[in-house]
Amino acid sequence: MNIAELIKNTLKEAQELMTSKTVVGEPIKTDTHTVIPVSKVMFGFGGGGAEGDEKGKKGNGQGVGGGWSIEPVAFVVVGKDGAKLMTIGDKESLTGKLMDLAPSVIDSVKEFVGKNDSTEEEAE
Repeated sequence: MNIAELIKNTLKEAQELMTSKTVVGEPIKTDTHTVIPVSKVMFGFGGGGAEGDEKGKKGNGQGVGGGWSIEPVAFVVVGKDGAKLMTIGDKESLTGKLMDLAPSVIDSVKEFVGKNDSTEEEAE
């Protein structure tokens, strides 16, 4: 099998796995609600080949690799009151909180370093 066939077969397999149903999952129905899972899908792919023709030594090599990640990120909950998006682990919120804390952390570090500097000067 040559490199072109390897790449074609790998992409075909990935295409079969990565459908819209992978991102927006099958609805799960209860008596009062319908829950639809939403996922983040990432895919990476690489391939290559080489050929050598040194005097008395010939050879070639080829390879193809790929990987993917599927991470649940939210659920759409549909009920009699409408639809609601419920996110999992709101990263933006965490980043915002860390940014809000940054000035007070910097001030605390400056204060701590300042105290240590004055303590060292007194010790000398």
